[in-house]
Amino acid sequence: MKTLFLAVILGALSLAHAQDKYYGGKSTEATLRFVGNIRLEPGLTATQKREAIDGQVQHLIGHFQAASFIAAYKNPGVLGQNYKVILAREVAKAGAVEVSYRFEGKVNFHRNAFRNGNKATVPLNLPLDPAAIYQLGVVRGKNRCTDTHYDSEGDFFYFWDPDLEGCPLKGNTTDVLRLKGTLEKLENTQATYPEYDRLYGKETLKASIFIGYIDKPTARDIGAVTYRNLRDSLAQQGLTLREERKQFRMSAGGSETSSGVNNRARFEGEVQTQLGQTLKLELTLLLAETESDNSDPTFHTHLLEAYQNSDLVAYDGHSGLGGNLDLNNLPVFSFKRNYQIFFFNGCSSYPYFNQNYFASKPGGSRNLEIITAGLPTLTSTSVSNMLAFLTPFLSGHLTSWQTIMNRIEASNGEEDTYLMGVNGDEDNQFLPRR
Repeated sequence: MKTLFLAVILGALSLAHAQDKYYGGKSTEATLRFVGNIRLEPGLTATQKREAIDGQVQHLIGHFQAASFIAAYKNPGVLGQNYKVILAREVAKAGAVEVSYRFEGKVNFHRNAFRNGNKATVPLNLPLDPAAIYQLGVVRGKNRCTDTHYDSEGDFFYFWDPDLEGCPLKGNTTDVLRLKGTLEKLENTQATYPEYDRLYGKETLKASIFIGYIDKPTARDIGAVTYRNLRDSLAQQGLTLREERKQFRMSAGGSETSSGVNNRARFEGEVQTQLGQTLKLELTLLLAETESDNSDPTFHTHLLEAYQNSDLVAYDGHSGLGGNLDLNNLPVFSFKRNYQIFFFNGCSSYPYFNQNYFASKPGGSRNLEIITAGLPTLTSTSVSNMLAFLTPFLSGHLTSWQTIMNRIEASNGEEDTYLMGVNGDEDNQFLPRR
């Protein structure tokens, strides 16, 4: 069962990182506030109540991208990791208790939600009893209130839509809370730059790119196609392919065998940066199985090495509802105090890979920027998204974060926005000379 671990901030503490700024080509962060309630069994501790509320509000992940929500509200969004819950009154009802609470937390929404100002009202659907809601949507052994393929109870929060045609919860106001929340737009960064003096002011820039298989680890899988297309595109960017290892696997001891599903290409190059230095380039491209329960250690071994030693780390594949890159699922390691940029181009990576990464990185946002997507991403734009991210750095350019994010947005082509944006750039100090 896959679960999402959100950073619930308990009690009446103020929101940590509340002043962090953000930039997205078509998205913005905002503060969501609402008053909710939840049905629970009697006798729970305050901690248990908050854990249950955490499970309830996770359903906003699915709600903000649900077909019925988009049809009614037009502007998609996603819940962030950082929020607080303040418990309020408790009322006994038919062998249970209903606990009221106040919610305040960060979300990421399409900019069009704020066409009429910096505040907006947003409809919310939440299960009154999260433990019982899945079974209420089952008709003849099939849940009718979720995705037709990803229809397990563990995935339900991410795909649920109580107003789907055929869902027995459609229009239900007894088991589904129909609430109103308020959105308040947060300030976005305007003219920020990656710390190019730290990236370019050394002998070698190291980049690690990870591509995950999408369905099956075969040469026909779309992940394998992405790997080959990106490999060929990088060669066209002036990089030299120094080595390619096909169909290998790493053992637990770290040696490589010739029997496996992983493919790796190593590139080298050199560029004259706009800061005047000659910079060596080293880029590793890895195709691997990236599921958190995968027994092959190849992906996580390479990922940990990249987290510690690469300047740029990019991932394109399944987020696994947060599991595939969850720091808790990795072998114990420590980030270094080096400056890094992470690009997580997986489905709805924004709720999973932000504050937990900043908290684990020495120096936090002073040493790290993270690009995430608020919505599911499509494999049809994997290569174009990755090249839009990499090209400024591999060219030695001094491109602003705003321009980089706008170019990544444009690289979607005819596809709609993924609510992609960058966090951590608000305290950057580098500015190009005019």
